[in-house]
Amino acid sequence: MAEVDYPASWYAATRDADKERAPLATREEADVAVVGGGFAGLHTARLLAQQGKRVVLLERRRIGWGASGRNGGFVGPGFAQRSGVLIDRLGLDHTRQLYAQSRRGVAIVRDAIGELGRPDILMGTGKLSVSRTDQGAGFAGRTRKLADQLGASFEPWETSRVRAVLATSRYHQAIHDPTSFHIHPLNFALALADDIERRGSKVYERTEAVELTRDGDGWRLGTQPGGLRVRHVVLAGNADLGHVHRRLAGAVLPVATYIAVTDKLGGRLDEAIRWAGAISDTRRAGDYYRVVDRDRLLWGGRITTNTTEPPRLRDMMRRDILAVFPQLGDIDIAYAWPGIMGYAPHMMPQVGEVEPGLWICSAFGGHGVAQTAAGADAVAAGILGDPARWRLFAPFATGWAGGTAGRAATQLAYWGLQMRDWWDEKRQAQNAETLRT
Repeated sequence: MAEVDYPASWYAATRDADKERAPLATREEADVAVVGGGFAGLHTARLLAQQGKRVVLLERRRIGWGASGRNGGFVGPGFAQRSGVLIDRLGLDHTRQLYAQSRRGVAIVRDAIGELGRPDILMGTGKLSVSRTDQGAGFAGRTRKLADQLGASFEPWETSRVRAVLATSRYHQAIHDPTSFHIHPLNFALALADDIERRGSKVYERTEAVELTRDGDGWRLGTQPGGLRVRHVVLAGNADLGHVHRRLAGAVLPVATYIAVTDKLGGRLDEAIRWAGAISDTRRAGDYYRVVDRDRLLWGGRITTNTTEPPRLRDMMRRDILAVFPQLGDIDIAYAWPGIMGYAPHMMPQVGEVEPGLWICSAFGGHGVAQTAAGADAVAAGILGDPARWRLFAPFATGWAGGTAGRAATQLAYWGLQMRDWWDEKRQAQNAETLRT
């Protein structure tokens, strides 16, 4: 497989007919250069093009080649960092504003699907965040209180309601968010790129930014063999920004997660999962999944800083599925692939102006599709003269993520979280057995 080909996945196999775009081969001028053809870059370019800015977007492989075209496709509010942690650190008002910005991202994605005339990209509505341990009698009250604090629309579901739609004893209570939905992410990325071009801006593929230098009140962005002279540069890549800005690249760790899609399962999938929305569990490193193509199961999970694909990935994902839904029996995995996402140690995106005219919109690993739109909206608003939105993200700086040592520390942290999840479930199971006897 050539580096610019789309990696094998169910998304790649079911993508729209897409055109290959030429690399940038000349020197051009524009208002804004966007580096990175994932969702963060695509939303930023499109929002600015909508406001009449001349934008040039550079992607070193293909549009949506990376995490944006390979993720779970979940669109919903909130961030990877838990709201309670954000409230403790930032206070309720700041956290509430951040949550509102994430909801703005949900609206941007939903509105874009409508504006693009592509209702087929939206594949289901609603999301359940399920717990694998009993949250106790106060769960509903705590959930409603947090929703009220954040100005959110989510609501508690008791165990009986969860098990009525998900036929597994693994799950207890859940949080239901009716505003969330799930999509075909690669087709959405391709549609966004087409729309950017329709609005008069440019998208180049197979174009790597290799040098960034200050030029008066603007910037020169070097590529091979072309280049750009612009007023603003938006770095919307992840840990692959090393050639253009080594310090910012060092602020993001590449982290892998895995996704599998089964063969068609027929009626047995309907018996196990009677829910058309997205599902994830609330463990610190949990599963996430949804039904696609009517009777296939798309299943994601696991987190590691080892970005090489495991040798028996399909067997590993099959075991994870059957651990929750053993009644599915002998299932075949039609597709399995890794997705490499950018992760910041503070578990929040990195969004804002690094120095005059230089912007970062990165580190969206673990957050979901809507948060890329929320970050892009904040950056676009800043370029257009309104700094209020990106300043919400200012507490989450772009400090060094630790390089190789950072990867090792992050992996140890993940293993520790997984061990705590395992122990919580084991302890509850032992307590339940004691009560029965």
